[in-house]
Amino acid sequence: MTKTDPQVAKSPEVALAVRNLNFYYGENHALHDISVDFPARRVTAMIGPSGCGKSTLLRIFNRMYDLYPGQR
Repeated sequence: MTKTDPQVAKSPEVALAVRNLNFYYGENHALHDISVDFPARRVTAMIGPSGCGKSTLLRIFNRMYDLYPGQR
């Protein structure tokens, strides 16, 4: 009888990590404490209802809000 080591699942390599992200449109707190990992060499889909923050998150990644005062 041969004893083998159990396979240990490896964590996927992370291409982009977001931790405790908050975003405001002026006084409106639009994104609250967002944390997410995007794995490397994978396709990731963000799905959700209209107005839940998908496009806002993508614009933050692209730094598009740096162009507009009052958004942080």
